[in-house]
Amino acid sequence: MFDRIMVALDGSDHADHALEAALAMAKRCEASVLLFHALAPHPLPGDLSRLADTAAREMYRRLGAEAAEKILDSAEQRARAAGVASVDRIAAEGNPAPAIVETAKRERIDVIVVGTRGLTGLKELALGSVARNVTAMAGCPVLVVK
Repeated sequence: MFDRIMVALDGSDHADHALEAALAMAKRCEASVLLFHALAPHPLPGDLSRLADTAAREMYRRLGAEAAEKILDSAEQRARAAGVASVDRIAAEGNPAPAIVETAKRERIDVIVVGTRGLTGLKELALGSVARNVTAMAGCPVLVVK
């Protein structure tokens, strides 16, 4: 039914539940799994971001990339331990929902698995949840996991 499963990861407990569901689905369907993490493009909101110097922005990007590697490394270890034969990983800079949907389209993903809530906090309340936006924008089925 599904040959390519993408799971969005941000280090939250909900993303962890999404990973478990994606791995179980991959085992049942003998599917490959794409582990995905979106790197936030700006460390500070609005005008504050424009005031930050280049060194501060570069440090933020480096720290974000290091955090993404840890999240993806852990998820890849769990996928391999679960017996998933084909595991790929992508970390991409951008706002999470559009980055998830664009990657899913480019990678020809059959289903996207996301957690109900992530680490976005107050920003989520103002802009809407990543899961809701992915569900609205995606061209493939989306499984939202509690």
